[in-house]
Amino acid sequence: MGHARCLRGWGTLVFFGVCFNLSVAVGGERIATLSPHLTEMVFDLGRGQQLVGVSRFSDHPPAALELPIIGDALQINLELIIELNPDQILTWQGGSPRSVTKLEEMGYSVFKHDLQGLESIGAGYRALGGLIGAEPEGDRISQEMEAGIAGLRSRFGALPAKRVFLQIASDQLFTVNGEHYMGQAVEICGAENIFKAMAVEVAVVSLESVIQGAPDVVVIVSENFEGSTWRERWEDYVPSTPVRGLNADLLSRPARRILKGIEQLCEVIHLDGV
Repeated sequence: MGHARCLRGWGTLVFFGVCFNLSVAVGGERIATLSPHLTEMVFDLGRGQQLVGVSRFSDHPPAALELPIIGDALQINLELIIELNPDQILTWQGGSPRSVTKLEEMGYSVFKHDLQGLESIGAGYRALGGLIGAEPEGDRISQEMEAGIAGLRSRFGALPAKRVFLQIASDQLFTVNGEHYMGQAVEICGAENIFKAMAVEVAVVSLESVIQGAPDVVVIVSENFEGSTWRERWEDYVPSTPVRGLNADLLSRPARRILKGIEQLCEVIHLDGV
């Protein structure tokens, strides 16, 4: 297999405006990933044995830790990629754009997962499954995602609505708007993201704006909630507002495990009413 560019025509897949040559998409091709969630997706699709290199922070499932690291969102190890000689390189739209452009110029086949909300996660499984010879698995997981989201919406949507500040960093006031998949997760829980109308998907907000937003609950999405500098600070700034933590590993990775993360988010939001 070479690294010929994908040309529109018969035997191609178009996903979010990107064209992929399906003539090389067979079960034995060599795959490299440039995002941890794409590593998870490949394993979920039952094709983990085809991975030859993965993104930094690819730690799930544990088998991913045994694979060579080819880069991260900021830079890639081009020499290692050339040595590993992947047939498909998987990335996400907006991730390390200069590096991705370089790979495309070199003739590598690049799959770009365009993350546009929660629905794009299931759609990504379906498209990626078709690309790497795992179409039945991709369809099944996509349907599982749809059913799981519908079930969570039904379970929590009827509970009393709460205003939520979703803090997605331990030490800074990063948050998301209503278009981001984590912001949409808040809505699935029958709650209101106080920054849902924010112009950009991810941004730092001011302390004053959070207080003015009058959240009923603050949820810190972090891998170290106990050590968060903001945990005690919120008790001083909004003493009557409960502050709760959520494992970032589950909610921040846009892969199948996010269903468990959304469930836990709903539970901490409605802790007094579940």
